[in-house]
Amino acid sequence: MGHVLWVKIRERPMIIVSAGVIFVLGLYLFLYRPLINKCSLARGECRNIEAEALRAREAIDALRQSGTKRVLISEKDISIAIDEFTKQGRSKGINFISIAPGKIKDSKDSKYKILPIDIKLNSTYKEFFIFLGSLEKLEKSLVTVKELNLSSDTDKAGRINAVLTVNMCLSGD
Repeated sequence: MGHVLWVKIRERPMIIVSAGVIFVLGLYLFLYRPLINKCSLARGECRNIEAEALRAREAIDALRQSGTKRVLISEKDISIAIDEFTKQGRSKGINFISIAPGKIKDSKDSKYKILPIDIKLNSTYKEFFIFLGSLEKLEKSLVTVKELNLSSDTDKAGRINAVLTVNMCLSGD
């Protein structure tokens, strides 16, 4: 009987250890592992947010740099500014029919002068309005639209003829 009692006492620690192992394994499977998965997902989201923030910082830096590039051009650089203007239009699909710079005028503000430019062009509506929107991105000149006349192109459906006058701002020096 003493021997049987010794076996029962000896089995109890095995049962306790086995129950402890099952309990720890249960904790791992039902609590710890799901938390690890959530942490992994959160880490992925954080990396995505960090990448977006980095792209936003780079875009802001690019805007700051491009904002500092814009200066009023002098009278001697008018041809460079008109060339940039027409390249911008051609890249948007604009067909320039004529470009005629006018006489330079003094502005109300003595810090700059105005060069009116009469332009005739042909394009689709979409190309034309994309082109107008891109004028603010010109780096070598500041241009405002003074007058605008649109008419349908009678020869080609979906195209327009535009006659506009833009004012190019020049430095007052």
